[in-house]
Amino acid sequence: MTNGTGPTPESNASDIAQLTQAISMLVSQFIRPNAQQANANRETLDRIANLLQRHAEGLLNLELRLDQIEDIARATAQQQQLNAQQQQLNAQQIAQNVESIAAFDTRLEETRQLVAKNASDIAQITVKQDRSAQLIESNAQEVAALAEASRTQLAAIISNGRRIDRLEQQAS
Repeated sequence: MTNGTGPTPESNASDIAQLTQAISMLVSQFIRPNAQQANANRETLDRIANLLQRHAEGLLNLELRLDQIEDIARATAQQQQLNAQQQQLNAQQIAQNVESIAAFDTRLEETRQLVAKNASDIAQITVKQDRSAQLIESNAQEVAALAEASRTQLAAIISNGRRIDRLEQQAS
């Protein structure tokens, strides 16, 4: 305003330019990186889904192998040429395989739970990003609060991504 006469076209143009610059900064520094992180998370989820499929196939192969080992153990028990010590070693190997399968099932379930949590987090972030786009148009002050919430959520996503990376390393 000049001389208390109200806004001038120049001051309005300046205010609009400042608001446009603030919106551009928010989009480039917060909204776009959040969207890119969400896309990266989706790619990670796809990789995890592929890993889960491979692990499921591996579990089926392990079950087939366990059946084969059990058949060998039965045949070995019927053979008079093998002694009791060999039979005991076969039984111990079967027990170790069963324990390995049980441990694998536990890790697989933990991975599934993390995938579900990440999918939920991504859905929540997507909804919040849609809301933030509408709020930017209606109220510039609320954009600053939304940017802070986006940083907090981004930290949570990064933390989840690190947990997923650790689980991928453990699973492989």
